[in-house]
Amino acid sequence: MSIIFLLKNMDITLIVKDNCQACLRVELVLKSLAERKKEIILTVVNIKDLSNPKAVICPALFVNQELYSYGDINEEKLLIFINQQYKKGACSRGLYQTN
Repeated sequence: MSIIFLLKNMDITLIVKDNCQACLRVELVLKSLAERKKEIILTVVNIKDLSNPKAVICPALFVNQELYSYGDINEEKLLIFINQQYKKGACSRGLYQTN
């Protein structure tokens, strides 16, 4: 029998647009965060590539498909929010046994 740990990922999606300094700042912060927290799956999408965007203000940050914020972010507040999501089970380990 084998024991396998599976890690649920936390999806973070950043919607950006061209020539947007705030978008670049937020993207750099999120890339650094994703490097430190491997369970975070970061996706950066240009709004012009979306056929039906959920956001019209950029940057727009979605955590687990829910809008978190528009504009620049406060990394400390985002980390608090992410940790709250972990406590709710948004990114918890599951234990599975195989025969």
